[in-house]
Amino acid sequence: MTAEPSGLDTEFYAVDADASTAELLAVAKVYARDVVDSYDLTVDVSALDWEVSKRAKRRAGAVKYRGEHPETVSLTWEYFQEHGWGATAEVVRHELIHVHLLNEAGDASHGDAFREWASELQTSVTCERFAEPNWWVVCEDCDSELPRYRESKLVENPETYRCGGCGGTLYSREVTGSGD
Repeated sequence: MTAEPSGLDTEFYAVDADASTAELLAVAKVYARDVVDSYDLTVDVSALDWEVSKRAKRRAGAVKYRGEHPETVSLTWEYFQEHGWGATAEVVRHELIHVHLLNEAGDASHGDAFREWASELQTSVTCERFAEPNWWVVCEDCDSELPRYRESKLVENPETYRCGGCGGTLYSREVTGSGD
C-alpha cells in the first residue's frame, strides 16, 4: 500500500468546529501550501486573499477572479461547521484546482481537465446541498424541484417562467419555518 501524499494528510492540519474564522483561514492557507507543493500546482497561495463566507448557502467554497486572474478563495463557514475540517480540506483542494487551471489554461470550469485533477487530488467536482432552501420552485407537470435560498423573480413570479426539463408550469412553495 502506498502512502498518502502529504498534501492530502488532512488530519495533520485538523481544526475543530469551535475554531474562529481566523484560525480556519490560517490552517487552510498552510494546508493549501502543502497541497500546492505536493502536486506542483501553479498557485501562489500567498498572493491570494482568503476569506470565510457566512452568507453562502449553495456552495462550500469559491474562487473569485477578475478576468483570468484569481484573487480570492472563499470558504463557507456553515459548511465547515456542519461537515468539519476533513470536508473543508477537500473544498480547499477543489478551489486550488480552479486556481491552477485558471493560471494554466484560463479555464476555471468543471470540464475534463478539472475532473482529472479532482481525481488526482481526491476531491469531488460538486458538493451536496448542506443548507435547507427557503423556497422550492416546483414544476406542476414533471414534479421537478428547484431549491431557492433568496426571494428572486423566479420565486415571486414563477408563472412567468417554464420548467427547463419539460416546459411545464412552475409554482413556488415557501418552506415552513424559513425566512429567519
